[in-house]
Amino acid sequence: MAKITVIITSYNLETMIGKCFDELFSQTLQDFNILLIDDCSKDKTVEVVKSYVEKHPDRIRAIFLSENQGSPSYVRNIALESGMIDGEYVVFLDGDDSVEQDYLETLYNLTIESNADIAVCAYDRVEQNTNRVLCTEMQGFPKEINMQHEQAKIAFVNTSLWNKLIRTSIIGDLRFPNIKIVDDACFFYALMLKCEKIAFTNKVLLHYVVRENSIINNDTTRPELAVEFADELISIFKRCDNAAIKEVLALAIFIHIGIALPLRLNDNPNVDIRRHVKWTHSFFLKSFNLFRGYKIFSLLSLGRFGVRGTALWVCRLLYKLRCFMCFLGLYKFYKRLLRRDLKW
Repeated sequence: MAKITVIITSYNLETMIGKCFDELFSQTLQDFNILLIDDCSKDKTVEVVKSYVEKHPDRIRAIFLSENQGSPSYVRNIALESGMIDGEYVVFLDGDDSVEQDYLETLYNLTIESNADIAVCAYDRVEQNTNRVLCTEMQGFPKEINMQHEQAKIAFVNTSLWNKLIRTSIIGDLRFPNIKIVDDACFFYALMLKCEKIAFTNKVLLHYVVRENSIINNDTTRPELAVEFADELISIFKRCDNAAIKEVLALAIFIHIGIALPLRLNDNPNVDIRRHVKWTHSFFLKSFNLFRGYKIFSLLSLGRFGVRGTALWVCRLLYKLRCFMCFLGLYKFYKRLLRRDLKW
């Protein structure tokens, strides 16, 4: 049995999927196999993948879908239900991700040293056309977080899966929800309820390529999809029976639904952002009473996390005052002026 199964999803990546394979077969840790699911690519991706399968028949298993699923969640669930995952740990990669040579070894060693269920590395976001680094994320976390105790900083963990090594046994029968966007966040928070320890490294081991036609930037980022995402998060919140972790989940929901999604929707000219912010206020009022009584939302608690924590406190206040549109306007000005983006 391999130490790691690398699950790769691909769609129209003929110019990038070969590099992904080459970087994996150049890893300092080679005790892994690959399970690739191609979502009915229309270019030459399948031909490229088959050429690598011929070179590494014992290392690569590939499933070529005859119909496009239209969502990463469906494709990832096909991988989870394939019966082809035999690694002690799994990592989910997109076929256009770029990784450092010690990506797998560093994450694997983290899990062994800390006896962690999940290992997380720092990463940066790189603009495809210019190779400009847009931002570096997931640095400054503690070496490990024990989930048996209240750990507010877990709410600040970016929930994308490509920078995480996950113990296969804690996944079990857990599957990705059938929603169009941010399915990885729901999967991560559901995993969080099952795991005992998460380990971190400040090393930037993965480079996420931001493409113009990526799913978070096109018109699939719509208010109705944000509502689906919110409903799924509430379902996870209700399943949690640990009061401390529920506070962390509440903060995470505020970050995702209250800040991250409105920021993305604000970039879509077809969205009535004022109407969506009004819906978000109503959602928080109905589901959380605008977070009154949640200790984690106090200025004293959030202030421990520096500028970002203070910004969260201010954002919650703006929602209470029905003035969150002011934040969206200032943020858009900040992005245009400095050409930088902060991933919430």
